[in-house]
Parts: sequence; structure tokens; C-alpha cells
Amino acid sequence: MKITSIYISVFLLCFSMYSQSHDSLANILKHKIKIATTDSARIDYKIKLVKQMHWFDVDTSRIILNEVLAFLKDNQEGYYYQKSNAEALNYLGILENKQGNAEKGLSNYLEALDISQSIKDSVTIGLALHNLGMFYRRQKEYKKSKQYFKEAIAIKEKLEDVESLAVSHHMLAVTYYTNKQNDSSLIHVLKVKALPCSKNRIAKVNGGLAAIYYSNKEFDKAIAIYKENVGISKNIQDKSELSISYLNVAVLYNALKEYDKALPYLDSAITVAKKLKHKELLLKQYYSRSNLNETRKEYQQALQDYKIYKTYNDSVNNIEKAKRTTALELNYKFEKEKQADQLRLESETAKKRLYLILFAIAMVLGGIIFWLTRKNAKHRIALSKSKLQKEQLEKVKAELALVTKEKELKRVVVDNSIRQEVLNKTLGEIREIIKLENEKERVKALHSLSASLLSERATKKTTTDLQSYLNKVSLDFKVILDKQFPQLKEKEKELLCLMTLGLNSTEISKLQSTTVSAIKSSRSRIRKKIGVDSKKDIIEFIKKAGSTDPRN
Repeated sequence: MKITSIYISVFLLCFSMYSQSHDSLANILKHKIKIATTDSARIDYKIKLVKQMHWFDVDTSRIILNEVLAFLKDNQEGYYYQKSNAEALNYLGILENKQGNAEKGLSNYLEALDISQSIKDSVTIGLALHNLGMFYRRQKEYKKSKQYFKEAIAIKEKLEDVESLAVSHHMLAVTYYTNKQNDSSLIHVLKVKALPCSKNRIAKVNGGLAAIYYSNKEFDKAIAIYKENVGISKNIQDKSELSISYLNVAVLYNALKEYDKALPYLDSAITVAKKLKHKELLLKQYYSRSNLNETRKEYQQALQDYKIYKTYNDSVNNIEKAKRTTALELNYKFEKEKQADQLRLESETAKKRLYLILFAIAMVLGGIIFWLTRKNAKHRIALSKSKLQKEQLEKVKAELALVTKEKELKRVVVDNSIRQEVLNKTLGEIREIIKLENEKERVKALHSLSASLLSERATKKTTTDLQSYLNKVSLDFKVILDKQFPQLKEKEKELLCLMTLGLNSTEISKLQSTTVSAIKSSRSRIRKKIGVDSKKDIIEFIKKAGSTDPRN
């Protein structure tokens, strides 16, 4: 718990240092914005200002980006403005994600990527791909995250921005580490260290490298990396980072229970922080040293460090000076027998508490297992019922298909019989015509026969067309008509089937060899039979009736 609190403290202090180191550059950019003489220069400086301050001043960064995007909305022509629009959307996406608006953030990244690809700008494409990798890493969709980081790296390797390339390699390494793929993480950490990037970036990635070594229980390598960061901080004369680097070494030695080795590094961290007069650093480091001395049973020194920590804490947090410091109840002069009794009592209490917790956990797990078993049984029953209903429905469909096929076969037989009858009748009429002696009568009789045959052909064609349309109607709709509305006649069902195909009254009247008025009258009769008023869609009513049938 103590080690965790130290890690959190280090992170917060690093963030604080980052903010302070960027204040001066932010002030320079603000001045440049004021004196800029062109819109393009002003937009460029505003985006650079957001890039510097978006980590520690979200609200101001959002205001600046909204101003930029409002201007670019009316000035979208030209490569430069489109590129600026893509950059602004990328950073707005970062702000949205920082404030928990994940969907808006993703939308901004995708829009930025679309604009960047349309103008073929590699820099903003790489930025958008990197941000998408960061987005999916936060969503714990590591497969997508790693893919976007790899695409960003492929783009950035062709550019001259080594620092940006190092950032993508670093975050891909972090993603692999989070995904417990230490070997892959190590590959990308080493790639960052091989790049000619800033010492600051090397120091950051060193933290990841040390974490990998620590996970692999290579403690010597982890300590060496932390010590390397001490050297980097001295080299770049960053005293704040140097103080934090000393603390990191102490944290690792503390974790390894090498307390005597951890103490000198904590002392060095405090010495540097005192020169800086950095109260935030000092209160964390004195608190850490108090815990360390307590572990080493140096109770008097632990108490002194804790009092100094409280003094800095009161000063930083504006607590009234009159408030007394809570003294540590430490006294190494306590009799050993009394300490032993106390430890024994605590041990017995802890055991009872542990047994109680384990019993409670067992009860909860038993309840969960019972609930899951019961739920699984209900699910199996529901699946069986559903399967049975589907089988019954398939059986009905098969029976209907069989009946339909039987009707078609009967219709074919009837059609063949009718054709034979028509052929015999025609041959007889031709023989009668041949017997006529009067030429005019023979011609008249032939004309009459031809007209009769053409009429029969037209009727047959209409019947064929009607059947081809009816074959297009879904089997499910025919099943609904037969099951739910048995009171309808075959001709009425045929009309409803043609309506499902989107045919109008005129088209249906031709197919059914009737008039439009007859079609309308049939529809009215159908509505009365099935109980649906004229304001409702009759086809939708029938389909809904089929979907609500409990047998389906």
C-alpha cells in the first residue's frame, strides 16, 4: 500500500513538472497570437498553444479550439486550412476523451482521419491514427489499439519527426505491457531508446523498461534503468526530474525490502527538492522517508520526518498553523512481552476476520452458482420450446408446399386436358369448314376460328403471368393467410398475395381477368371479413397478425 502511494505521488509530481515547464512556452505563444498579422499565422499559433496546454488546462484549450473550428467552418478552401482543421479535430478529440465523452472523441478522430486522407497529409494522418490507438487502448480493445499504433508508426517512419515516432512506439510498448506481452513491449521500448529523440522522451520510456524488468523479476536491470534516469536528469540539468529519479530508485529498493539502500536515495531526493524549495516534492518525500524509517524501526527519525511532512502538508494545503500534528504512536522502549502479546492478539483477530470473510465469499459464490444453474436450466427449456415451435412451423410449411405442389400438378393435368379438348374441337371445326362449298362462308368461318384461338391464347398467357407472380410471394405470407384467415376464398388470398408484390389495382385486374372496380370491391369485402378498417395497411395488419401468433 505504501509503495502504491509512492507511485501515485511520483506520477502527480511528474505531471506538475510537465505543466510548469510548458508555462513559459505557452506565454510566448499567447503573445504571438496577439501580434499575428494573418489569419493563417494566428490559427497556427492557437493550435500550437493547445498542443502545449491541453494536458493541464482543458477548459481554455476547448475554448481556443472552438474558435479555430468556427473560423475554419467558413474558410474550408485550401490545403493549409484543411490540414489545420484536421489538427484541431484531433486535439478536440483528446479533450473529449479526457472529459469522458468517448463517442464524441472517436467521432472527431475519424473525421480528422477522413480529412487528412482526402488531402494526403502524412503528418495529420499519423496523428489521427495514433489518437485512435490511444482511444481503443483506454477502451481495453487492445487488438484494435495495437493495429492503429502500427499504422501510425508505418506513416511516421517516412517523416522526419523522430519525437512523434518515438511517442507511438512508446504507447504501443505500453499497450503490449498492459496486455501482458512483455517481450513485444520490450521490442518497442528498445526501438525508442535507439531513436535520436529527446533525453526527456528517453527518460519516460525508461520507466516502462524498468517496469518490464521488474515484472520479469530482473531487479538489477530495473534498478540500473532508474539509475540511468538519474544520470539523464543530471545531464539535462533538470533538478525537478532528478529529485523524482532519486525517488524512483528508492521506491524499487523499498519494494525489494533493501531499506538501507533505499534511504540514501530518499535523502538525495530531499536534498535536491530543498534547493528547489519545492514543497509538493518535499511533503511526498518526507512522507515516504517516514514510512521507510518506521519499517526500519527507526521510530524517532520516523516521527521527525512525519512532523516535517505535516508541516509541508499544512503549508501546501493552507491548514491552520494552530492545528496540532497528530503524533505517531511509536515507542521502541515498549516492553518486548507487551509487543508480543499485542501481535498475538492482532493475529487471532485477523484470523477470525479472514474466516468470516471467506465464509461470506463462499455463501455469495454458492448463491451465484445456484442462480446461474437455475438460469441455465430455464434457458435450456426455452431453447427446447423454441426448437419445437420451429420444427412445427417447418412441418406446416412443408405440408403447405406439398399441397401447393399437388395443386400445380392438378392444374397441369387440367391444362393438358383442356389443350387436348381444344385441339380436338379445332380439328372438328376445320373439317366442317372444308366441307363448305361456298368460298365466302369458308373464309368467314376461318376468320371466326382464328379469333377464337387468339382469345384462348391471350387467356392462357394471362394465367401463366398470374402464376409467375404468385410464385414470387413468400411462403411465410401464404402460411399466415391459411392459418390465420381460413374464412378467405382462394381468389381473395390470390389478390392479397399480388398486393404484397406492390402491384396496383389496374395491374391486378389484368392478371385476374377482371375490372378495377371488381378489385376494389374484393378488397372491401376482405377488410370486413378480417376486421381491419380502411385507414390501416391491410398487408401490414396480416403480417403483424402472423408475428403475434403464439404458435410461431
